[in-house]
Amino acid sequence: MIGGFATPVSRTERDGALAEQYFAAANALVDAIIDGRVGDYEVANAALFLYRHSFELLLKAGLPVKVRARKAIHHLGDLAKSYAHHKRVAGTIVPPWVVKRCEELATVDPRSEAFRYGDYRTPRTRDGSPIEDEIHIDLFHLKAAMQALSTALVSQNWMIRMARGDRP
Repeated sequence: MIGGFATPVSRTERDGALAEQYFAAANALVDAIIDGRVGDYEVANAALFLYRHSFELLLKAGLPVKVRARKAIHHLGDLAKSYAHHKRVAGTIVPPWVVKRCEELATVDPRSEAFRYGDYRTPRTRDGSPIEDEIHIDLFHLKAAMQALSTALVSQNWMIRMARGDRP
């Protein structure tokens, strides 16, 4: 169901709900690859884009409303640093591995164009060396890593948890 009463009231709730939908869709695609129902080469970019966009929305949902209005950032690393900064100002510490994982995703997809448009250009490692070969991903590790990141970001976003029905 979309629209009408299914429309979240606040932007944070909307972004949180969409983030969870994107995340569930990414998991469904990865499961389809694992189960052999579809080839990895057929849906890999879609699954990675869905995970990546889920995290972008979760990070933006965790920013203060006034800050969020000014953030047109798509670079996950920069967005994660801003998120961690604003959480720290509010008295919550974001584990460093959360920012590091977002920076890793940003290394492969810095402008949110690689997974979306297949425009990888020449990705580079942190030291600037080009990554020119195919990248093979352990799907079980990918799912576990993405689940850990999603869980960490949702647990830090009280408005999302409230929209799910969690109460203090």
